[in-house]
Amino acid sequence: MPSDQIKLQRFFEMPDFKEKVKKETRLFLPLNEKWYNLYREGKKCWELRGVNDIFNFKTIKEGRTVELRRGYKSDPLWGIITECMAVNSFDEIPSTIFDETIPSPVRNDPEVKSFLQQYSEKYPKFILFRIKIVEGGQACKNIPIE
Repeated sequence: MPSDQIKLQRFFEMPDFKEKVKKETRLFLPLNEKWYNLYREGKKCWELRGVNDIFNFKTIKEGRTVELRRGYKSDPLWGIITECMAVNSFDEIPSTIFDETIPSPVRNDPEVKSFLQQYSEKYPKFILFRIKIVEGGQACKNIPIE
């Protein structure tokens, strides 16, 4: 391949997100054990949060470092936000993204169903963001969104 094409190819390649982990400016994301384990095992890729003072369009941006913890305990997972989207209701979430937000192993759990119902009524708008785990867990095993 000619050198000009190699330079151009490198220009358009996705950056290595691991190099961009910035722990000092991270977004802290405490999770209960169920959701934390799904991320750690690579079964969950997207996070859903109601838009508020902490989770909004200024704080959730592609390339930002995220620290996921089981509550406030140790064993953090470190990731990078790679995609973001906003919706007004759960019905607006594309099915492929919904499957990576609420994975099938927990979707029919009565506790999860109840939580989702209450959560959907609590906020008028939601922000979803895809997290690529780069330290402490497995990469998402689901097919990447194109």
